[in-house]
Amino acid sequence: MRLRIRIIAGLFIFFGVALFARFLYLQVYTGGQMGNLSDRQSAVVQEINAERGFIYDAKGRELAVSVEVPSIYAITYQVKDAEKTAEKVAEVLGANKTEILQKLKSGKSFVWLCRKTEYQKGKQLKALKLPGINMVLETKRFYPKGMLASHVLGFVNADALGCEGLEYAFGKYLNGKNGRLVSVKDKKGRIVASGEVEYEAPQNGYNLVLTLDEGVQSIAEEELNNVFEKFHAKEATVLVMNPATGEILALANRPNYDPNSFNEYPPAALKNRAVSAVYEPGSTFKAVTMAAAFTEKTISESDLLDCENGEWQIYGHKLSDHVKYGVMNFRDVIANSSNIGTAKVGQMLGKEKLFKYARNFGFGDKTGIGLAGELNGKLRTPDKWSGLSIYTVSIGQEISATPLQVVSLYATIANKGKLMQPMLVKAVKSKDGKIVKEFAPREVRQVVSAEVAERMMRVLKAAVENGTGKEASVSGLSLAGKTGTAQKFDPVIKKYSGSKYVASFAGFAPAENPKLAILVVVDEPNASKGIYYGGSVAAPAFGKIAKRALRYLERKEHDDIVRNN
Repeated sequence: MRLRIRIIAGLFIFFGVALFARFLYLQVYTGGQMGNLSDRQSAVVQEINAERGFIYDAKGRELAVSVEVPSIYAITYQVKDAEKTAEKVAEVLGANKTEILQKLKSGKSFVWLCRKTEYQKGKQLKALKLPGINMVLETKRFYPKGMLASHVLGFVNADALGCEGLEYAFGKYLNGKNGRLVSVKDKKGRIVASGEVEYEAPQNGYNLVLTLDEGVQSIAEEELNNVFEKFHAKEATVLVMNPATGEILALANRPNYDPNSFNEYPPAALKNRAVSAVYEPGSTFKAVTMAAAFTEKTISESDLLDCENGEWQIYGHKLSDHVKYGVMNFRDVIANSSNIGTAKVGQMLGKEKLFKYARNFGFGDKTGIGLAGELNGKLRTPDKWSGLSIYTVSIGQEISATPLQVVSLYATIANKGKLMQPMLVKAVKSKDGKIVKEFAPREVRQVVSAEVAERMMRVLKAAVENGTGKEASVSGLSLAGKTGTAQKFDPVIKKYSGSKYVASFAGFAPAENPKLAILVVVDEPNASKGIYYGGSVAAPAFGKIAKRALRYLERKEHDDIVRNN
């Protein structure tokens, strides 16, 4: 009997100690965790969207804003008649009644019926006073200029996160930080109005001030659209840059899209070809060969070259000119865009020197503009060149470049040989206007001397006045530039196409005192009528953009002076 009593007492003591130990463990070591779990199980966390920062042009004009719009939700257990409610909600929202009804009968206590709808629709629903149907204001991204500068701005998705352009690249400044409202729910999953346990206010995003000028952008887009439609082109790009600072004043592509409804456009329309598409620059690249030749004193403007009457055989390859030129001086070789004459200068230079100057002008490297998807282009090292490469690279073949790299080349010539890093954003500012971060123009390197740049300017000016760029000329305005007509390489037949071309024109204005560097690229203009040359397709658009943009900037400068006085 005593033994039994001792065993039973021992068991009681053992289980008592075990229970006490378990109690201590749960209370001391996991009490906080269990409390948190309990809170999570009885809490509803709703995010309060932060206001995304605005985007302004260089003069403070709104390009991207955030506006308050209604979102419609339902507290399902408060809905009296699901069928009639679904019918009325669907009618106002223009939605599918069956889908609304499924949400109301989902078994969830809280469901979104429509996020970020039109203000008028929210007002109509509120007026109906339907039990269980409520409205809350949320912020929605809105682009007041529609398609203008869409490839620069980009767009945001349904979660208000940037997906392209500056919306993505500068998301860390624009996003802000969402707030939180944590509410308690009862055992049936219903929100208890008096049960708020936590509130965290949202932190609004910062604003961006761009280098882009809405006026110059509008001019560039209008002229680009004209040439794109006139020649039924596959794609087209225009860039306008301040050569002294590297500031991008305009950037546009075709095809285009409206960031307010980006999901209605094919992926190809969203691509920013100015930085994420490459092409063979063709004759616009001859400026690199000229810069190298002048700097290395390989040839001067007046030295004569035999252009072989339009045909020259090299390593079994026929190099041709569009006109059967004979003997010309180097100035006229560039002005008239002779492939043979330029290739002979490349041969004199040698591959190492030509490669060095191409690299120094930025080919084969990203420009550092800060946009996602920027490509390097292709510039192979000399050890990978064939015997033919020195001739073809001299005239802009066997390499690829982005439009931004090509306009930077001509901006460097215009800027007395100084290469500037392209820039799109001038400043990041808080909502009250304080500067958070400022971006200053940055000189990358001195590529050629100011003297060489001036000599190049005179040759490029002659190309507009007397050469292949005549159709770019504008009465009373001095222009400098170079045409480009590049055959596209066809990977199917593994040789250059006889029907697909890239027509381009690059240059600056005014020639002697450059304010603008401009590039127009037109991919696959309709060649059925034989009009596919850069001088006929892209050059006229260049001249019109230069004329209109300079007039606009002069008028704006005059107005600013009057306003300040």
